[in-house]
Amino acid sequence: MKICLVSHSFYPATFYGGPIFATWELAKRLSESGIEVFVSTTNANGKKRLFVEKDNYIKQQDNFFIKYYHEEIVNRFSVSYYLGIWKDIREVDLVYVQYLYHYTVLLAVLAAFIYKKKIIIAPRGAFSYFSLNNKFVFLKRLYLLFIGLFQKNIKWQASSYLEKKDILRFSADIDVNIVNDGIEFNFFQDYERINRVDLVEKFTGKKFQEVSYIFFSMGRLHSIKGFDIIIDAFKFLVQDFPAAKLLIAGSDDGIEHDLRRQIKELSLCDSVFLIGEVLDENKSTVLNNSDFFTLCSHFESFGIVIAEALSCGKPVIISNKTPWKDIEENHCGMFVNNDKNNFYLAFKNIINKNYNEKKIKSYVKSRYDWEIILQDFIKFINN
Repeated sequence: MKICLVSHSFYPATFYGGPIFATWELAKRLSESGIEVFVSTTNANGKKRLFVEKDNYIKQQDNFFIKYYHEEIVNRFSVSYYLGIWKDIREVDLVYVQYLYHYTVLLAVLAAFIYKKKIIIAPRGAFSYFSLNNKFVFLKRLYLLFIGLFQKNIKWQASSYLEKKDILRFSADIDVNIVNDGIEFNFFQDYERINRVDLVEKFTGKKFQEVSYIFFSMGRLHSIKGFDIIIDAFKFLVQDFPAAKLLIAGSDDGIEHDLRRQIKELSLCDSVFLIGEVLDENKSTVLNNSDFFTLCSHFESFGIVIAEALSCGKPVIISNKTPWKDIEENHCGMFVNNDKNNFYLAFKNIINKNYNEKKIKSYVKSRYDWEIILQDFIKFINN
């Protein structure tokens, strides 16, 4: 089988966070299973461009090729994509599209329809209430009207039960299957052990005599992630535990300045730190050596970083706007209302709870390791 994977951005465009790593790993593993994967993407990386070879397929490994189309206007327009995507799609069996509200999607769906190719779309949260009603609402409605013209030709991949529910609001008659994102469980088992004081110094440049607990959060600095709520909650916690620290990792997506101002106004400059984008071994290091992971998103279609934290055996405190409602019954953390008071209470209570690291790891490995997710995806595309 030959797959054309269409995504407006692709690895190493790490600005976009977890989904970039998920699609990269999925493409690699599909190719290793004997499926040919041809990625058609752009050289966008946030508001910048990747320094990559453009407009030609680059071989990554056997059966895995990437073509980065050059965008004249980043995230808005690519002449070479408009001209080249037709040939890319004509020569494959299946078109697998990531995201929804982007010109690359419209052209890919139209080309797949014309060439009578199977179409699968992974909308990545595009149908959530937050996404539908946050910026460019009218334009998003037009996108959905266009996609609706091809509804009978499209299968949808939801990354969680929550996203499936959102997609079915679009139409109850469409074909939606849940295939979660995967994680490389083994990657997070080998890491550098660092004590709390040294960990904070490594990622903030500040050395404290005492660090009692480290709470870690991660995601692009965007309003959907709810970092302002976590910071407000942490203001209460440091009154009980003055030596506790909160590290927030992620690249700026519009609110870094506001978060820094909030931290300053709340007198948390020695308690809460924005440490920028954290990748690869550094991500494993900070996850494994923190005490707890927390995420206060207003919506997550899946939340790869949550699964990564669980891979490190860390208890998590997660917003009830995410699809991780079973973490409490599986003794992996706390699932709480998305407000500062409830997060503060969860921060305070989780310190006094006992969690079994091995059981947390077993929970995530048995459900979300790539060996399992790959087989689920292959069954999905072959049906």
